[in-house]
Amino acid sequence: MNRTSRHWHLPLGSTDGPGPQSGMAYVRRALAQGPSPVPSSGERAEDVLLVACELLTNAYCHTPGPLSLDLDLDHDTLTVAVTDASTRPPVVRPYRPQQPHGHGLHIVERLAVDWGVTPVPSGKTVWAVLPAP
Repeated sequence: MNRTSRHWHLPLGSTDGPGPQSGMAYVRRALAQGPSPVPSSGERAEDVLLVACELLTNAYCHTPGPLSLDLDLDHDTLTVAVTDASTRPPVVRPYRPQQPHGHGLHIVERLAVDWGVTPVPSGKTVWAVLPAP
């Protein structure tokens, strides 16, 4: 990510509560403080918020919890990355529209230009690249 024009980093931990609220508030603030401030409404901003929420929620539900949230804005993309302490990669479940859960990674796949998992010494980072808002 040599072309990063802006980077935001939010350490997360057990004091952040059982859900993605603090991370989501951070993403909203980052969107508002970017080089070209973006309101948290509008289709691209809403896509960023939805993907961030899905990645954070997966970390809260399927790992001991997220360790950090990172946003990297370059000229035309925004990367959302959530690091957690688990080495197990996320699993894309079969799509079952009648089920109330299990759609998060399908949403990420639909909205992101690319997404993936990178092993890190503390566990893994799940990231998604979206068009910049």
